[in-house]
Amino acid sequence: MVAKQASSTAEGVGGSTGPDANDADGVLFTPPGSAALTRLSAVETVRARILLSIEHGLLAPGSRLPRLELIATGLEVSSITARRGLESLMDDGVLVRRPGRGGGTFVAETPPELHDSSVSAYRADEQAIRNLIDQRVLMESAIAHQAALVATPEQCDRLDELIEQSQQAANWLEHHVPDSRFHHLCAEISGLSEAPAYLVVYEALLKYFVPYPMEQLEEGRDEHRALVTAFRTRDPAAAVAITRAHVGSLRREMFLALPR
Repeated sequence: MVAKQASSTAEGVGGSTGPDANDADGVLFTPPGSAALTRLSAVETVRARILLSIEHGLLAPGSRLPRLELIATGLEVSSITARRGLESLMDDGVLVRRPGRGGGTFVAETPPELHDSSVSAYRADEQAIRNLIDQRVLMESAIAHQAALVATPEQCDRLDELIEQSQQAANWLEHHVPDSRFHHLCAEISGLSEAPAYLVVYEALLKYFVPYPMEQLEEGRDEHRALVTAFRTRDPAAAVAITRAHVGSLRREMFLALPR
């Protein structure tokens, strides 16, 4: 087993350990669950999210990673940060680089088991993650209820387009972009003044998502389709029920609930 230590910096997984008492915006827009969020550099978050996917069998030994630009976009970091994270994992023998045609970056056939402090930091945030899921369930239910009352056919068409883009994605990292836009658009459609506070919670939880195999994403897309149907038929009760099931499933699907 190889021990690795990740240094703590001011760039946090959740951005902060808590709002400044004199910062009104911080008090209003920092989700309660984020008080326990760890402070890691952006490179460390790349390491942690890829390592967690490997440890839980979501990225299999020998599997090929997407191109660098997709990794950066999917993990919402710069290409330079993504490259540094990948290079550090290559140095540790977790990833390997193969040149030439058919080459690329791959998970090692027998990756070493690292005791990585960035992964430990993610695991230590289990209760904060559960708090963020609870907050998102409540807030997104309100968003969905209101959106079902006011969504136009054109807005529903745009949501359907985003679902189709997700369907056509080659991997989770490519799927992440239209999926995130879907949730942002639902918030915009609702017109609720509280939507920015919801998006802070949404983005805070998103920092803990790890790449998944594409076959595990179809159920979520079906729930998105059902939600758009509820919007089209002006059925807020159905929209809330679908949303509670969709977001609530994160309690079973996020890395903290998966076997190693």
